[in-house]
Amino acid sequence: MILILSIEQDESTIDIIRWLYYLKEDFILLNNNEFINSITVNINTSEVFITTKDVTVNFNEVTSVWYRRGNFTLYDCIEMKDFIGDKITEFYNEEKKDLFEYLHFLLSQKPSINNYNFKKVNKLIVLTIAKQLGLCIPKTTITNQKSVLEEDKLLITKPINDPISLYGDTYWFPTYTTSITAEKASLFDDSFGISLFQENIKKTLEIRSYFLDGEFYSMAIFSQLDEQTKTDFRCYNNQKPNRTIPFNLPLDIETKLKTLAEKLNLASCSFDLIYTPCKQYVFLEVNPIGQFGMVSYPCNYYLEEKIAHKLKNYDTSKRSSAVIR
Repeated sequence: MILILSIEQDESTIDIIRWLYYLKEDFILLNNNEFINSITVNINTSEVFITTKDVTVNFNEVTSVWYRRGNFTLYDCIEMKDFIGDKITEFYNEEKKDLFEYLHFLLSQKPSINNYNFKKVNKLIVLTIAKQLGLCIPKTTITNQKSVLEEDKLLITKPINDPISLYGDTYWFPTYTTSITAEKASLFDDSFGISLFQENIKKTLEIRSYFLDGEFYSMAIFSQLDEQTKTDFRCYNNQKPNRTIPFNLPLDIETKLKTLAEKLNLASCSFDLIYTPCKQYVFLEVNPIGQFGMVSYPCNYYLEEKIAHKLKNYDTSKRSSAVIR
């Protein structure tokens, strides 16, 4: 049985599930909004049973795991609002944290696409490792002082951590990479919140490359043909979308990216790069979750089918070894 850990309404998860139905594979999907009503863990036998409103999962029956997003969510009956109650709640949350860490430890011993720890990487550490591997990276500065910024340089700024989205019933404000001109920089206070700045590199095109088990599935994005998408192709122009085509990265770039993935312990991820007018490849960042839908469909890579077959092969292999024993 295949176990999928994800979140509600994730399109890529839905696409994989369609393929698993087609392949007639048994699977259980646990979304982060599905509360665990009961849980029993036997350390001596490593048996785990968790039950939600709809399903019961026996870890011994799990043959492979796909970590997409989300985590286990335990139904809580503890609700205290005073000082002592806050301390008890804090203690209880730490108890859950250690328990969930153990559950992920058990699942990590099974064949999987990624592991629970994959969902978070430090962009600054990634850039440093990429540079050490010989990849070209943008000139990057983190500061809270206006005097550090070079006044005559065109810059961009983006989050050090993951981007946020502010939304309500009538609005949505996503976070994009933003260009900083000298005029904008002149309006900064002498000191401001800690921020990441990079040189604004001229682009011929942008590249999104999905990596799965040593293979690259890359796509060129002609974002520079549209003012709306020049700085960040995610500022999609839905009326006139960017042209996208399959793309082959040079072997030496793929080799360095593969080594980077190994150092980050990622079997599946997405790399973002720039190709410049000087014919230089510049590494930007890695998405450990590995967004692949936007690459799969326009480039006809059928990545959803490949992932589903990979999970199925894990399952088949497990059943075969059980028969041999």
